[in-house]
Amino acid sequence: MLSSLPSVLGFTAAATVALTVILVVTKLVHREIQRWQGVRSAHYLAAIGEMLSRRMVPQNIPRSWATDPIFWDALAEYRLLVTGADREHVDRLATQAGVHRALVDRSRRRFPSGRRLRAVARLADLATPLQRQHLRSLLDDGSPQIRTHAVRGLARLKDIDSIPRILDLARRVEPWEAARIADSLIPMGMPASQAVCAWVEEEMRRPDCSEETVALAVRILGSIGDPEAEPTLLELLKSPNPEWRVTAASALERTGGPNAIEPLLEAIDDHAWQVRARAAISLGAIGGPGVARALAGLLYDPVWWVRQNAASALADLPGGTDHLIAALDGPDPYAADSALNQLTISGVLAQAAERVRSGVASERDRRLAAVAAST
Repeated sequence: MLSSLPSVLGFTAAATVALTVILVVTKLVHREIQRWQGVRSAHYLAAIGEMLSRRMVPQNIPRSWATDPIFWDALAEYRLLVTGADREHVDRLATQAGVHRALVDRSRRRFPSGRRLRAVARLADLATPLQRQHLRSLLDDGSPQIRTHAVRGLARLKDIDSIPRILDLARRVEPWEAARIADSLIPMGMPASQAVCAWVEEEMRRPDCSEETVALAVRILGSIGDPEAEPTLLELLKSPNPEWRVTAASALERTGGPNAIEPLLEAIDDHAWQVRARAAISLGAIGGPGVARALAGLLYDPVWWVRQNAASALADLPGGTDHLIAALDGPDPYAADSALNQLTISGVLAQAAERVRSGVASERDRRLAAVAAST
């Protein structure tokens, strides 16, 4: 046993040295590869910049460029940075170089999966309407990453006709993927809102309606902020589903107009406190006769979030500050606390104290300064 110990130690030392050499060589090779990739990327960026400045698209672009992922990245980076005619020139360059064709071909090959995903991601960045149908076909792919990039590409192309299919996809995928799909649709802007509204209205009538996806679609409408979505949101505000009422009340902050005031005033009496809280914010954003008085009543709501949202909304409404000040001397200490917090945040207390120090204070200023001093 002892006689074999030197051999074991020698083998261990040799293996350690060999592994160290392999590690060092691997790091050197990896660093060299990265350096060479950086050089290629710089050359590509310089070449694209020169072509843009000269408004030139060479007829004989090297074939290797079309299949080089680093060239894809350079084109995508340039396209993101430029606008107008320069962006159109990048599109012509990509077409002339055969990049679109190479990306489509590469995305049809399943392996290696990493390179395929990279190709689809760049296709989402560089696709023209000619690749729209291929991106639509990728919505049925088994990979969620491929699907989300396909949605992003269709959204960039503002493919309104694909919206129902994309939202149907969101019905059957995991929540994280559905959220990414929604994020991709928002940049399509107001042209997408009509299609989203139509899908929501149809989905609500289905016996197997996906409540979560409807709520997600309503959040898309709220983020887009198209006033034309108001009728659909008002219908949802009266639905028996509390999550729909919450998302509708929230979306009306940006999409609602005078027609939304009365339904939102009804919503501040909703039995779900989340609806009351969101309706308060939307009413503060829209404004209108009687809104400040109604929101003043929410300062006495039993839920903290409702009181805080009501106070925040009152601070932005004409006459709202008067209701906040009145709550300071009211019978409810929780209402007084919410009002005091908002008066502090909005700077009303600080301004009153400054006028007291300057000797130009009104009776109200002295009262507010006394409240500030006591707290």
